[in-house]
Amino acid sequence: MEHSEPRELPLSVNFARAQSQLKSINSTSLSSSSEEYQKQAQALVLLLKTCSSQIDRLSLFSSNETTEDYSTSELKLILVGAYLGEALQKLSAPEGRAEILSDALEQYKSFLSVCQTLGIVTQNKDVERILENQGKSSGKSSGVKTSPADAGLSRMQKIERFKRTRAMQQEIVEMETRLAGKPGASSNSDVDEQGLDMEEIEREYAVKLIELKIYQVIDDIDMLYSEIEMAKQMEQMKLRASDSGGQAKDKQATASDEKEWRLDSQSYKIDPRTGKPIVPIFNDKGQPMRPFVLTSDRQRIKDSVFRPDWALPTMTVDEYLKQEEERGNIISGGGKEPDEKPDIDDNDYEALDADTMKKREWDDFKDDNPRGAGNRGGNRG
Repeated sequence: MEHSEPRELPLSVNFARAQSQLKSINSTSLSSSSEEYQKQAQALVLLLKTCSSQIDRLSLFSSNETTEDYSTSELKLILVGAYLGEALQKLSAPEGRAEILSDALEQYKSFLSVCQTLGIVTQNKDVERILENQGKSSGKSSGVKTSPADAGLSRMQKIERFKRTRAMQQEIVEMETRLAGKPGASSNSDVDEQGLDMEEIEREYAVKLIELKIYQVIDDIDMLYSEIEMAKQMEQMKLRASDSGGQAKDKQATASDEKEWRLDSQSYKIDPRTGKPIVPIFNDKGQPMRPFVLTSDRQRIKDSVFRPDWALPTMTVDEYLKQEEERGNIISGGGKEPDEKPDIDDNDYEALDADTMKKREWDDFKDDNPRGAGNRGGNRG
């Protein structure tokens, strides 16, 4: 199929084909990095860009109109920007990934701007935050994420959006079930089993699709900011890697002078004492082959030649005690020493018996309470 064929088809036909292709890609079992998947994604992007250009040529959406001024089929065309942003995210590009994501971000913002202009979304703080950031920045998005200052509030907003999304998805499934029987109905096909106008259901279905996409786009935009930042960092890392590769080639061009940077200039000479070559400190790859010491303190080494091989004292004992006293490590003073216990007279049998009983009681106590008996842990003697 040639690329020019979609432009020859009406806008409504191209949009229906784009919806069908997007649904097929989202439900496919192919890997997103496979060649077939990327071909489908590129064809979808091309088809959605055709729809977008047709909408621009028709000047379909105006700030002077509301949703009541558009038919149901025209309302569905608002989704082109959101679908295009989603399709761009599916493209895999080794280079220029940040630019593709920035284009997807701009498509999402354009979709939210149209929804806000037509009054589909009102008083939504997330949409206002995103569009306000778009107004402050010119050209492509800077990739700086602007999120609510309160992390707890942001989390509650995400939970609320998730609940609303689940409820909307359930409502959309029910509407699709109703609309699925419309072509095969009798002459009274404009009214369903509950007596509701099928055209009203189809219009409500279109509005629900747009509202659901708004919540999904808000979540995707918050993730896109982080992904764009990471893509830019990856591109910078690849650029630095290519620069370092060029520098490595320059170093290889001067390989003939590689020995000039060696730390030991005497490493390849002959030992005059043995007549054998000295084992080099480094091999050809610059790896050490024996222990060595790097130092520039020549005077200290020179002074330590003629001295004992043990550590000499740096101060006298009196100096050390004075220093410890100044630090408060020596306790001085104190009260009167206790008097020595007088010896028991051998003729004082009562005192001797009392002392013997005291010692027996202590022995009995030690027998009844062995050492470590009161410890509950592993600290037992």
